[in-house]
Amino acid sequence: MTCPHCAASISETEERCPYCDSYIDRGRHPRVEPPPPQQNRNLVRSLGEDKVNPLLVALSLIPMLGIILGAIFMSGGNPKSGKTYLITGLVAFACPFISVMATMIFSAIHA
Repeated sequence: MTCPHCAASISETEERCPYCDSYIDRGRHPRVEPPPPQQNRNLVRSLGEDKVNPLLVALSLIPMLGIILGAIFMSGGNPKSGKTYLITGLVAFACPFISVMATMIFSAIHA
């Protein structure tokens, strides 16, 4: 007899396949299908939409954060928002006055 799940050759008296551990369907055991894989809904939601977050744009005014956020979002499949954060970080790096002001504002907010 051949296992219907893995196509291995098995004995006629086997109730379960010794190779794939599946029940041999002879009407005695219900066939149990594995549940579909569950995905993290927050991750799918965040990666599924390529929208620019205004708070992250403001944080990108701190140059290193902008570059890091840009790299994370671009490698995560969000090129639109990733480029926005990366460009904002590079502009803030080129214009130190902007990054100093942004750092002061965010430190005052969180103080």
